[in-house]
Amino acid sequence: MVDKKIDREKENLIEKDVENSDEGLGLEVNSARFQISAIRIKNFKKIFDTRIELGSITYLVGGNNSGKSSVLQAIHTAVSCAQVSQEFKQKVIAEASLRYSPIADFALLGHNSRYTNSKAGSRGNVEFEGSPSNSTESVTYSIEMYKGKNHNNVGVERSGHFNGFGQIICDPKKLFSVYVPGLSGVPHREEMSGYAAVFRKAASGDANLVFRNIIRLLDERNKLGELERLVSEVLKSDIHFQVDFNSERDLYVEVKLAAGENPVADDFRPVDLWGTGLLQITQIFAYVLLFKPALLLVDEPDSHIHPSRQKNLGLALERVSKEFHCKVIISTHSRHLVTSASESVKVVWMKDGRIVPESERELVAILMDLGALDQLDPTAKIIIYTEDKDTTILEKALDSLPSWKDSVKIVSYNGLNNSTIAAAFKSMADLMPLSPHVIVHRDRDFMTSEELERWSAPFSERGIVVFCPKLCDTESYCVIDSHVAAVTNKSLSDVKLIKDKVISDNVKDLRKSFVEKRRYANGKYNRDGGSPRTDDLWPPADEHPSDYLLFGKLVKPMLEKELGRVGYLNKNVFLNSQPSEELAKELEQELNKLNIMQEEIR
Repeated sequence: MVDKKIDREKENLIEKDVENSDEGLGLEVNSARFQISAIRIKNFKKIFDTRIELGSITYLVGGNNSGKSSVLQAIHTAVSCAQVSQEFKQKVIAEASLRYSPIADFALLGHNSRYTNSKAGSRGNVEFEGSPSNSTESVTYSIEMYKGKNHNNVGVERSGHFNGFGQIICDPKKLFSVYVPGLSGVPHREEMSGYAAVFRKAASGDANLVFRNIIRLLDERNKLGELERLVSEVLKSDIHFQVDFNSERDLYVEVKLAAGENPVADDFRPVDLWGTGLLQITQIFAYVLLFKPALLLVDEPDSHIHPSRQKNLGLALERVSKEFHCKVIISTHSRHLVTSASESVKVVWMKDGRIVPESERELVAILMDLGALDQLDPTAKIIIYTEDKDTTILEKALDSLPSWKDSVKIVSYNGLNNSTIAAAFKSMADLMPLSPHVIVHRDRDFMTSEELERWSAPFSERGIVVFCPKLCDTESYCVIDSHVAAVTNKSLSDVKLIKDKVISDNVKDLRKSFVEKRRYANGKYNRDGGSPRTDDLWPPADEHPSDYLLFGKLVKPMLEKELGRVGYLNKNVFLNSQPSEELAKELEQELNKLNIMQEEIR
């Protein structure tokens, strides 16, 4: 009981200190006195040495493992180290006392090597650059992190040359930075917590655990109306919050929300019934309103937010940055955030822990739209881009080629016009460390050789190879007699009998799909005539078409169903369970041509 009483008294003192400082040295005033213009990070996780210039909003974009999250974590870790060091007036602090660390063993945060104690050894560093509002003088404040001599200790060296800049960053009673690491689970129930407990959870990146208490504290400070305004701007609908907690009778805090102009009691829904996007948006703005950070660090806020609302979120964050003097750094895959940004917003393209110099915003947006940016592998020597959403068949064909599979990466993209795709893929390859060769895979879709040549022209002009297998699509390779026989372990005559029946039963639908695709090709490539007649390619009376005339995406599920019915296929076995030898041969031939081209260039 005594310990709890002491903890509560400490919480009251901390809350009182913060409330008093809001009037004098609040972050609105502090951030106005100093404008952070850039942050340099050295030796932290994916990052060797990177300097990022900041806008009011800074978007970090890039593929997986590009270093986006490392930037956010480095900033918040350094601030945590500096504030705890200042709080205890010590250069060496216990790892357990840190408010935030992304991993349990602090020494493992080094880039490719553990942190050490030696000054000449491996140490992490985060340097803040800025300027006073009344001066053009550039100021810096550096936080160096290293391994303490004793077990589980962290060393912190702080340095700067302008009075007051470091005080703002290191003030332990403030959250100089707030880190929102994506939407974590919000508990079903939440006991009432004092400000100090909420403060500590927010500092550790676990504010989701005290989500309801944050909204309760905003309500007590008469700031709930501001939260409603900000969330309403994103959702384009009137939003109303309701906080229910009586300290004399309640153990748990209840928070509800309703949409609409004049909601009644039955319209309000508890947190458990909110959508993840709504929770994410509310979290972000609630943190800004309660803690007034100088830096808001948000990791992929678009993950749970519908594209139609992502643009609104970006615009609302720009207003928040201006109103609250708060710089926002966001890692994102959303082209909607990037393309809706104003000129004051910085877009930083990261790759392998480094900044891609002067990347064009338009190119970044295109790559995001294609869905290819997040799949980049910097170790790939050859990249095959395919419009197929399901790359299983192509992947299995590649995996059956041991001499190629480790150096080739298959990436699925959403699809734009040829010239846009070609320009984006070429620029992307040029920016990657190994400048990989690029192959674009597309289904033939019954195109003639002349039509395919015209389709491929924008790619060929940029040195991009087009791989277009002979059959209609990759699924067609799974219904070749020899492949079906290999998967089912039946004779060719047996599987041919089943396949002929499936085609005969569905020949009208198969011919219809053929005619539709030929109509599209004729309209796109042969408007002035000159194309072969569709009836010449597949005479209407022909009920036994060759494999070249079959639309595999239709035939494959039909054939699998019939093979299962007669007992030739088990329930969980499909015709793409094994690699197609024919498709693998065609892919290998294309890759071998590329290898010859490479030798000729040498």
